[in-house]
Amino acid sequence: MSRTHRATVALACVLVILAAVIMLGAAAPGSPPTGVSDTPRLVAAESPTAALLPTQLATPTSTPISPTATLARREFNESAAMKVAPTSFLPGRGPELPGQFVHASRRLDFFVGQGSFSPPEVVEMAVRAEHALSYMQRRFAVSLSERVSVGVYAASQAPGRGTRGIAYTHGPTNVRIYYNGNEDKHSALVVLTHELAHALQAEAYGKDAQSRSDLILLEGLACWITGEYWLSLSGAPSFQARARSLYHAGYNGNLAAMSNRSDINAVYDMWTGFVDYLTSTYGWERFNYLYANGRGRAPGSADYQGVYGKSFHELQNEWYATLR
Repeated sequence: MSRTHRATVALACVLVILAAVIMLGAAAPGSPPTGVSDTPRLVAAESPTAALLPTQLATPTSTPISPTATLARREFNESAAMKVAPTSFLPGRGPELPGQFVHASRRLDFFVGQGSFSPPEVVEMAVRAEHALSYMQRRFAVSLSERVSVGVYAASQAPGRGTRGIAYTHGPTNVRIYYNGNEDKHSALVVLTHELAHALQAEAYGKDAQSRSDLILLEGLACWITGEYWLSLSGAPSFQARARSLYHAGYNGNLAAMSNRSDINAVYDMWTGFVDYLTSTYGWERFNYLYANGRGRAPGSADYQGVYGKSFHELQNEWYATLR
């Protein structure tokens, strides 16, 4: 064999080996991304004590307030473009709940009782809930560390009249929603995402801090975390746009007294707008400290003066001035 022929054969072997290496590399699974993995009346989490420092908490990204602020949102829909694929898996099982166990998803375990959605419908909801949870975890920069159980029950089984959802976060975290089988499934999904947002709050600030957070901050932040899903109930382009509309419709009195109004969703929308204003105007570090060092559930009871140098009513009126 001539020297030229031997060189040609050797080059061909090198090219074959190189091609095989490239093909193997393309077939290898990619590494998961680092960092964050990944209504009706709603009743929040249950249940006081160690204060947390702002530096111990995640700092989500907020959107500047402007008359046309849109939370950098896309058109809300259930298409592949909207969904955020689940990127994490939590082992084990969540707490056992009443009813039939119907599905274990990546981070959630689902149970269903009589008179609510059918088991196949709950399984479909579970798939959507996993996508919603991934979206919320990225939005809030906090991930669940333990599996959460979800119970889906008939409205007649709710612990209070008009209650559609409740999150239990002081012990093993579990959430329950209350819908009859013929009711709107999207509304049920939104209520479920709101309750899962309470679980993320407890993850971020701790269960004790969660149990004594100011109700305005508790519910307003949960709706903020839910983001696109919560906005889909009103069709508003942003939390500020929704609050502005409600303000001109008469929701312009004492924020702390609004819990007595009949349309609790509209009240939550106003509280969310206030939370959005605080985080966008003064930053998440102050807000995190305010939330983590709550003094009880009473609306407006957090230490606004100590954290912002302004009273609750001064901050409320300052925000209202942007809505006029």
